[in-house]
Amino acid sequence: MLHRGPSEVTGYWMQLLIAAGIATLGLVSGSAAVIIGAMLVAPLMTPIVTLGMGLATGSPLLVVRSSMRVVVSLVVVVLLSAGLVRLLPFHAMNTEIAARTTPTALDLAIAVFCAMAGVFATLRPASDVATTAAGTSIGISLVPPLCVTGFGVGTGAWAVARGAVLLFLTNFAAIVFVGTLAFAAVGFGQVNVHRLETDELESLGPGSMFSRVFARRTSTIRRGLGGAVLRLLMPAMLLAALYTPLRRGLDEVEWQVSARGSVDAAIARLPNRVVQARVHVERREIQVDLFLLGTRADAEAARVRLATEIANASGVTPIVDVFAVTDSTEFEALERSSRPPPLPVATAETAPPSPPPPSTTEVIEEATQRVRTTVKARWPVSAGELLRIDLGAEESEPLALRLTYLGAPLEPATIETLTNIISDELDATVVLELFDLPATSIPLDTLDNALLAGVAVYAERARQSDRLFVCLQHPAHPKFPRNKEAEARWSLLRSILDAHPHMESFEGPRDLLWFALDGCAIPGAQGE
Repeated sequence: MLHRGPSEVTGYWMQLLIAAGIATLGLVSGSAAVIIGAMLVAPLMTPIVTLGMGLATGSPLLVVRSSMRVVVSLVVVVLLSAGLVRLLPFHAMNTEIAARTTPTALDLAIAVFCAMAGVFATLRPASDVATTAAGTSIGISLVPPLCVTGFGVGTGAWAVARGAVLLFLTNFAAIVFVGTLAFAAVGFGQVNVHRLETDELESLGPGSMFSRVFARRTSTIRRGLGGAVLRLLMPAMLLAALYTPLRRGLDEVEWQVSARGSVDAAIARLPNRVVQARVHVERREIQVDLFLLGTRADAEAARVRLATEIANASGVTPIVDVFAVTDSTEFEALERSSRPPPLPVATAETAPPSPPPPSTTEVIEEATQRVRTTVKARWPVSAGELLRIDLGAEESEPLALRLTYLGAPLEPATIETLTNIISDELDATVVLELFDLPATSIPLDTLDNALLAGVAVYAERARQSDRLFVCLQHPAHPKFPRNKEAEARWSLLRSILDAHPHMESFEGPRDLLWFALDGCAIPGAQGE
């Protein structure tokens, strides 16, 4: 450890720069394999173990050189990582980065055991330590936390930078403490360090700047290191200072696990069937988004019940949103039918001859037909008559489906559930665009511009179905005379409706408009 040749210095900094670049790119891309590769390349554990040896033996030369190398390495890695992050076109947080921003006392315990393995690898012959050294490098993770710190500095996310620095200091303190204790225990404190330091400084030559500076300061540093107990207390005090924030982190993790269990238990006790639940628990915050089968009254009752139970169990006022999925019978049937039946197994005797490969046109038609069949099978009957299914571009992602139907507008929760069921059935991401036509009659007694515009939209949608008829009822003699503006609106309305291929007009007591399948109803039945 005392001897440091030019090749060792060059190799160290080359490995460190490469490891920092690999770790930074692996972190921002969320690749655990790339990050593990950076851990294996990184040489940062060597000067930290050397610092532990310097404290164990009371060597000022080892303490000064290794401390300087650690500090410079820290600055180089953070600045390099911050620069790389600034050059990237995206700066999104991911799980790999977030995992290194909230260390706990468990990370300290892991670091202690990994430090034991690292010291063991240092004391054993080189031929016996390859596996131990690799496992230690992966387990204790020194360069990735520094790269996360650089990510926080480069993006201005100072909370991320602080958490990653805390993780690095935890690993650093554990290595130094365990190394100092282990090296002192096996007898390195009995080595004549002064003689070895003198030999090393002489090998550097009398003209070495480091030799001249160190020769003037060595007595002061040696007195500052004091006895073996004082040298051991230095890393121990650092560990003690780090334990308080690490313990708070462990308490936070414990609370999150307990709170998540309380939320799951509260959801399981709801009387209504839960279609989907989204639970977010973090930093004394709880948010729940729930979709259940039932009415709006059931949803409100479930929301109040969940908010009360979660608050009592966790001590935090949660944010709870519950959405009702209507027509539970049909959606339960949809859920049961979403799994396709098993295909029959063909034997050698019954297997038909292989058909010729389909053409591109046949493949597109087959895919389109499959989509239409799936949508028709999953469409809830109570929602109304499905009139038309239009597909977006086949190569687009997600797949856009435009559905026109005769019925009332669907609830957002119902639309989301229907979208999920169709997406699962087609094994593709689907976006539904619903166009409804009213199944009840529309009064036209006061035909203003807004109503005229709405009727025009409905009429355009109605033209998309050959089965749909537009039915207009109006009195032979209106109760109130129409002014010029009203006559102009009625004239425009008639021109819009007359453009429809299936338009029928009747005399009746009121001005009404309605849409009907396969022919209009008896006019006397409307508006009585």
